[in-house]
Amino acid sequence: MTATAGSPQPLLDVQHVRKYFPVNQGVLFRRPVGYIKAVDDVAFTIAPGETFGLVGESGCGKSTLAKLILLLEPLTEGEIVFEGQSLTRLSGESLRKYRGTVGAVFQDPFSSLSPRMRVRDIVGDPLTVTTDTPRRQIEERVAEVLDQVGLNPATASNYPHEFSGGQRQRIAIARALSAFPRLVILDEPVSALDASIRAQIINLLKALQQDLGLSYLLIAHDLGTVRFLSDYVGVMYLGQLVEKSTSRRVFTNPLHPYTRALLSAALPVRPDVAREEVVISGEVPSPLDPPSGCRFFPRCPAAMPVCETVQPLLAPAEDGHEVACHLYPTSVPQGATVPGIQGGT
Repeated sequence: MTATAGSPQPLLDVQHVRKYFPVNQGVLFRRPVGYIKAVDDVAFTIAPGETFGLVGESGCGKSTLAKLILLLEPLTEGEIVFEGQSLTRLSGESLRKYRGTVGAVFQDPFSSLSPRMRVRDIVGDPLTVTTDTPRRQIEERVAEVLDQVGLNPATASNYPHEFSGGQRQRIAIARALSAFPRLVILDEPVSALDASIRAQIINLLKALQQDLGLSYLLIAHDLGTVRFLSDYVGVMYLGQLVEKSTSRRVFTNPLHPYTRALLSAALPVRPDVAREEVVISGEVPSPLDPPSGCRFFPRCPAAMPVCETVQPLLAPAEDGHEVACHLYPTSVPQGATVPGIQGGT
């Protein structure tokens, strides 16, 4: 998750990324009167063959971050580096190549697949757009990747409406894989599916990763899916990462009160085992006017006066476990003090 001396170069390196959307006012002369801070200083890495899971409530900036990596939205600040090359410097042929190296699978397979295109054209489209592959080879690749995702290549001439929901998501996965990507962004890939079909797709994604050496950025509300697929997990709240560690650490020893609340609200794997109950009240504040200090402060059951004025740092609290919370000394900015904790130590 974090590159160190002697470690291999990360496949994807998100460096203190910000995305602010202007809120304009006026009719003839529109001017910004504020900014929606959708993503605000987020940093993480994904190594080859790893899965990084992003969890958090709706509206916390997860999907916006995915759009930034896919170059569907421009950055406000920060940098995204893929295989050692900054995405902000891509243009022409290098940009075209990058779009084929990163695939995406979205939440609703019906709305993400054109109803006017046959499956062979949907799946082969990334190769057509990002490469100069001859038509015959594209057809062969379409047949190959349909077989990889468990679909009969003979159905390539059908339209999306002729398939079930689970089959349509397999088509979406095949499209994401057709151009031989290194990274696949999974934005709620199973949340629109029935429970039994969901398990099949999750197992398929896991098997494809092992067979093809793929890296995943997984965005999901279902914590069970995140726990099963992810090597590392980042917890987002109101545009910021508040906790980041291995999947095992986050799920067995959550440090941030918000993470504890998310896990408390999820259906337990073992209903017969007692677990911590953490309840948070209120709604997520507006990203147009986020709270000063810790953004979770208005809803946090462990809030202290310092939380209202001093923003905690995302810093290591334990070996390989980062958290942004004033309950931990390493999160206190240099010079700030918390009762019982000396800042900057």
